[in-house]
Amino acid sequence: MKVVLVHGIFNTGHVMRVLQKRIQAAGHECFSPTISPFDGRLGIEHAAANLSEQIDAFFGCDSEITLIGFSMGAIVSRYYLQYLGGATRVRQFFSLAAPHHGSYLAYLPYPSKGIKQLRPNSELLLQLASSESQLKKVKLYSYRTPIDFTIVPSSSSIWRVADNQSFIIVLHLSVIFSRRIAQTICSKLVDDSAHEC
Repeated sequence: MKVVLVHGIFNTGHVMRVLQKRIQAAGHECFSPTISPFDGRLGIEHAAANLSEQIDAFFGCDSEITLIGFSMGAIVSRYYLQYLGGATRVRQFFSLAAPHHGSYLAYLPYPSKGIKQLRPNSELLLQLASSESQLKKVKLYSYRTPIDFTIVPSSSSIWRVADNQSFIIVLHLSVIFSRRIAQTICSKLVDDSAHEC
């Protein structure tokens, strides 16, 4: 299976390296692009277009892929899926600690369009919620920790159209370093070869 991992805000693709190595060890081909600019200043739409270009450049335009998005990277991934045609080639989408319903932390004063778009009831989040029918052929998973001080409230990561699962992990960033989450993802990846990671 070809897997794309999408990092969160203020990070680069390198932050996904531990999860990437665990998935690769299970026999899957992984790509962890760096979305530019990494602080989301140009908005979710721009970030999603950048993601789409990098996926096409790395895996070609037609290969089926699995998408894993962390935090804001999951919202970028949703825009790619729902508005840039990603849902036609993505078989599974794993959302990790994602602010599907926004985070009150996004009200902190930082000059980034992307952060403002993560506020509860933002125009972009309402737009995504209204077009979830685009995802009907994609298997959706949403994994979260209730001990999350970045996604406020942490229940914002509960996504009604997804298979939701909660893991007791301390702190937001720790979600992508969790061996339990990596193992859970590997157990669900659609692939003929059954490996554990």
